[in-house]
Amino acid sequence: MPVDIPHDDPAERLLLRASPGHLEKFWDLMEQIPVPVGSIAERLGLDVYSVTLDPNISGSIRRVAPTKFEIQVNDTDAAVRQRFTVCHEIAHYLLHTSFIDAEGIEDNILYRSQLSNAQEAEANRFAAALLLPWKTVKDWHFEQFGEPVNKTNLKAIAEKFRASDLAVGYRFGI
Repeated sequence: MPVDIPHDDPAERLLLRASPGHLEKFWDLMEQIPVPVGSIAERLGLDVYSVTLDPNISGSIRRVAPTKFEIQVNDTDAAVRQRFTVCHEIAHYLLHTSFIDAEGIEDNILYRSQLSNAQEAEANRFAAALLLPWKTVKDWHFEQFGEPVNKTNLKAIAEKFRASDLAVGYRFGI
């Protein structure tokens, strides 16, 4: 399936940095509500495990074989946070693969790791774009409320897409 990233999506340039071959593996899932983040990981060949981690750690991604990667998410975090964490780790896989080794990239509760702040910011933006696809959210919102995405309906978007209010606000700048 060809990848059609809307030109008005603020994350367009970042999304285009991912391999087209990787994006094609899961892009059809971006129209589902909520986006099945586990299926995205599965199509990319990433194993995801929900485990109890240190309370200050939200998740990690590590290389377990030359071409095999594993994501761990903290099972004590809220479900919406776990979904975001999976997307954040997928973003590291798609954007920062060369930095992932057997020790992995471990993200604390503020999504900070040994990577630069710029790389963590990229992973956050990419994660929000996966969790809240620009066109899908905008189309759903217009169907439901007859108006463009706005702050008034932030909670409704968050609930429908199984995301946090914070992630919705971040993604849509509201």
